[in-house]
Amino acid sequence: MRKVNLLRCDVARDASMQDLFSELSDTRVALSQAYARFNAVCAPELVDACVYEINAELSRYDYLLRQIKERSGEAVYKTCSEGVAKWG
Repeated sequence: MRKVNLLRCDVARDASMQDLFSELSDTRVALSQAYARFNAVCAPELVDACVYEINAELSRYDYLLRQIKERSGEAVYKTCSEGVAKWG
């Protein structure tokens, strides 16, 4: 997997990109905390709640990552009218 340091690019000077990076960082922390709660709980109801929270944070993280890649010119996951996924 190729790592791209977007902070060294010109996009880092854009305020909206900086906001996206900040939100991504906050989401990463929230995801870490959700995993920690999942590992600490015992009650089945709390396990379910932690799973939902982890899935929500993962969805948000994926969304923010797609937004950053889209704005920086990276390949973006797109869907066509038939519902088949394509990379474009």
